[in-house]
Amino acid sequence: MANLEAFLMGANVITSYKNSKFRAMTCAWSMMCDYDKVMMLLGSTSDTGKSLVKGDLVGVSALAKGQDLIAKHFGENHSDSYPKFNQHYLEKYNDVYVVKEAKVKMKCEVLDVMHVEGMEADYLVYLKVLDYKQDDNKAFLASGEVK
Repeated sequence: MANLEAFLMGANVITSYKNSKFRAMTCAWSMMCDYDKVMMLLGSTSDTGKSLVKGDLVGVSALAKGQDLIAKHFGENHSDSYPKFNQHYLEKYNDVYVVKEAKVKMKCEVLDVMHVEGMEADYLVYLKVLDYKQDDNKAFLASGEVK
């Protein structure tokens, strides 16, 4: 598997579509923990985090330079109270939704959703990367920097 450099310290969007409901959120805390494994920490109030269970398929997009409005769209409101599906921002990639023109687009399977001591209310989501596509775009980092 390639070095997914954009994924490190980046602004990432995770999407889920199940039971006729689309959910998505921007996540700034994500990390690769193996060549094909990713962890994301989703906050306690996240509708997306609450809905994920082992075996779900999700899309994960490492945002590119210039996609700060997309990060804001998916990060400001909760999926259960705000319609986040936006056909101008999203495309299908191997049966999951990812952000168009993202630096990295991944199809992942949820291996586990954990609650860690001291952060019991948050959702530590452990993902297996099933497939990915990496573009030459510059990455949009959570700090607002570009790499």
